[in-house]
Amino acid sequence: MSENIKKEIISWIKLIVTAFIIAFILKTFIFQIAYVKGPSMEPTLYEGQILIVSKLNYRLGAPKRGDIVVLNDNLEHKDLIKRVIGLPGENVDIKDGFVYINGELLEEDYISVPTYENGFEASEVPENKYFVLGDNRPESRDSRSSSLGFVKRENIMGKAVFRLWPLNKLGTIK
Repeated sequence: MSENIKKEIISWIKLIVTAFIIAFILKTFIFQIAYVKGPSMEPTLYEGQILIVSKLNYRLGAPKRGDIVVLNDNLEHKDLIKRVIGLPGENVDIKDGFVYINGELLEEDYISVPTYENGFEASEVPENKYFVLGDNRPESRDSRSSSLGFVKRENIMGKAVFRLWPLNKLGTIK
């Protein structure tokens, strides 16, 4: 094998290894792709939509009320997409179809159906945990369910920030 061919092969190997390292760093620390499965976030997100999830947001700060987050569901070993409603230390109550935070009615312009308790009783969100709900409350397994409950901070993988698919819905997520 000639010296030029060896140099070319080594050059390609370096390029491929570098690309894999960069991709690994980006996926591990910066962003990931998420697929919407099921109706729990309608009318905001629909089945089949593809989202970019920023991991950097929560490396630099904490989740905020209203953020749409991707979280790890340890029970079913899958990712869930939900909206942050209650922050650590806040009191969350659900009554007469509405959510209350520290006794104040939460204005939610992103839902179109009432919120029912589904067995949830007024509670304080524990330290380092969050209360999350799907936007389609009747079709969502969320913090009202004892099988999910309050979500640990370390189980929140990132904030959904951009919709890639479908193309007619391309753009930031609110």
